[in-house]
Amino acid sequence: MREVARIKRTDGVLFRLHGKCVLALTACAAALLFIAPGVLARQTAPEGIYLQAGLAGVGGYGASVGLVGARRMHTREAHLVSELDPLLRKSTEQVRMALLLGSSLRVFGVERTVGNVGYRGYDVDVGIRAGPALSFSSRDNTVARNSRFSLLLEPAVRISHVRPGGRIWFLDVGTIKPAVRIGVWIDTR
Repeated sequence: MREVARIKRTDGVLFRLHGKCVLALTACAAALLFIAPGVLARQTAPEGIYLQAGLAGVGGYGASVGLVGARRMHTREAHLVSELDPLLRKSTEQVRMALLLGSSLRVFGVERTVGNVGYRGYDVDVGIRAGPALSFSSRDNTVARNSRFSLLLEPAVRISHVRPGGRIWFLDVGTIKPAVRIGVWIDTR
């Protein structure tokens, strides 16, 4: 009878030790979840002039190259967006090139300035771009090429994310085909 009582007491001690280990592991996991963003918050948001280069998809295939002047609360930008799908598929549709100038509001930049919050490791930019576009086919002559001129207006949202190595990735969604662009920001300094 004494042995059974001793085993029960030992099991209770083991359970209490096991419970403390679970509590310690839970505390470590919570610390990682809440402290890791604090470590990221010590990073500084990207500011300066960056070359934005990427590939485009959704509604066609293409490429996007541009300059982004990132500031704390806004960006100024110029992009060359191309829809190259007709060249890749050898179709009779027209290739379109657009030069878009615009600006965007950095949503978390406003939060950082007004609320004195640290950098999260990513930014959300909401803006608008406008500019000329030229559509042409490889079979067009100069007169036909000039008649395919249009003006475009594009509302856009961009998410930029700083990776631990310092590389900045972006995902840009707009209304001009190809509508989704993904790539990198390259520091020009």
